[in-house]
Amino acid sequence: MLWFVYGRFADKLPADEVAPKNLNQMMHQLRRLWMRRMLDRPERILDSSLTGHQVNSTTFFASTSMLIIAGLLGVLGKAADAHAVIQSFGFAVISSELLFELKVLGLICLFMVGFYKFTWALRQFNFACTLIGAAPLPPVDMRARDKFADQAARVMSLAVVSFNGGIRSYYFAMAWLCWFIHPLAFAVANGIVVLVLLKRQVNSRSQASVAEYYDATGG
Repeated sequence: MLWFVYGRFADKLPADEVAPKNLNQMMHQLRRLWMRRMLDRPERILDSSLTGHQVNSTTFFASTSMLIIAGLLGVLGKAADAHAVIQSFGFAVISSELLFELKVLGLICLFMVGFYKFTWALRQFNFACTLIGAAPLPPVDMRARDKFADQAARVMSLAVVSFNGGIRSYYFAMAWLCWFIHPLAFAVANGIVVLVLLKRQVNSRSQASVAEYYDATGG
């Protein structure tokens, strides 16, 4: 529930006439600026390199998610032994083996969601690469310039939304691990994760720097 509610706040892209309210929304507007400025450059090597870097990062996390899922399936196959190890911890709450298996299944589901988020982000970044390759060469009239910038930035931002959703699965998976110790620790960890993510969105040094530059561009 916390994952869904936070995602609704962080992932909503602003309308063109609406001032951005968080870091992700400001980054969307800066991507529009990036796409406009790209149209002034006859050579788009820099833009292709930056997009390629995002593709590589997404591929890395998608592959890592698959490795984690494979490892967790191995844990599920040896659930009795893994459960015995957890129960040997003095600070862990006593639970049944069935509940332990359900917790592992839940963890697998989290990383599966992350995997699908990353692979969808990867496809959307590839769409963005195609748009960059098909971008008109200068000079470009203002109407075509704005149309391209709006749509290319939107595709790229949607890819980032999916990528962020995948990263978020890792954060909440860390909180999920606390459930193996105690339900209260699980609840507290989820709250901490949301607070950390919120702070980064609205009150971090990175957010302040991006906001200052965004204001300087006349956004």
